[in-house]
Amino acid sequence: MATTPSREEILQAVERHVSRRGAGVALTSAGAADFSWQSVFECRIVRSVERREETHRREKGRQSAPAKRATYTDLDTHPVPPPGDPARTQRFVLVREGTLDELVCEDCEGGRKDCDVCAGRGGQDCPRHVECEVCHGGPDACWECDGTGHPRSRRGRKTAVRPQGAEEPERAACRRCRRPDVACPNCLGERQTRCPVCTGSGTAPCTACKGAKRVRDEACGGTGRFTVWTEGVITRTPHTEETKVSAPPFLRIRTDKWHDRTLNTVDAELPGFLEDEHHKLATRLLIARDGEIRRRVTIRYLPLARIAVRTDPDRVYYAYPGPDDIVVCRRPSKERLTALAWAVLTVIALVTVVALTLLR
Repeated sequence: MATTPSREEILQAVERHVSRRGAGVALTSAGAADFSWQSVFECRIVRSVERREETHRREKGRQSAPAKRATYTDLDTHPVPPPGDPARTQRFVLVREGTLDELVCEDCEGGRKDCDVCAGRGGQDCPRHVECEVCHGGPDACWECDGTGHPRSRRGRKTAVRPQGAEEPERAACRRCRRPDVACPNCLGERQTRCPVCTGSGTAPCTACKGAKRVRDEACGGTGRFTVWTEGVITRTPHTEETKVSAPPFLRIRTDKWHDRTLNTVDAELPGFLEDEHHKLATRLLIARDGEIRRRVTIRYLPLARIAVRTDPDRVYYAYPGPDDIVVCRRPSKERLTALAWAVLTVIALVTVVALTLLR
């Protein structure tokens, strides 16, 4: 495991970094620099959370799958090995001992029942006659009597007088008024024809059972029975949470000297290399949750120091353990960045004033 450099070691590393730029400074003396820890911390936990649920099942027909499943007597105490990896999802489907049974369907006989549409008669009432599809049951049924059987005139006519502008289709003798060549050739002036479905009998085969009177019972799937049992389901689902303290956004850290620790039990102690702030964050995160049966906690910590040199207020230094030695990075201080921002705003304001003056 990586070791944390001491305050003196870090200050000496910053001294060497500054001296390479031609400016000697002694930082280990009292009051020469402001030193603070801003360490990077990551804590991630993967929990395996277990849920146990019991339901009553009822399925169509004879089911073979429930008989092949493991049985239990008390779901809450039924032993199931915990997952080796808490990130793995598990699901166990069990059958309560003594509950598997078959029941006869009470709504049918052998999977068939009377048709609901025709009430088991096999047929349905049907109109004996339907409107003529040629003349549509209107006055065109007969040019002489309009399909009423009463001619327009009491005087007999040898030849019917067709309406002006009427087409000259084949016409037939009217069965009602007996006049030739005046009636619809389809209904012969009667306005209706025999129903093609029942052929005039007044009864048609049922559209649902096709005259069979009985149909398949969909409730039991045509089997005439149900399989019933009490089912217990045990699920293990991974839940992931994390907390972290990141490095400053402008600082890119490259090192393999992280402090790493993995914890696998609820009572495992947090590592001693954590600072008080990080210890509090991890403690809140690692509180056991309802149904938690296994966990994996990954902790990463990198000591990061911030050093502000009193004689150089425009810069701030960050230091952390690197692959071979302590890595020191120099960045502009907050005061320096604020001064630069005001300078930029001042230049923009001056340019704006000059531009407005020239445009007048």
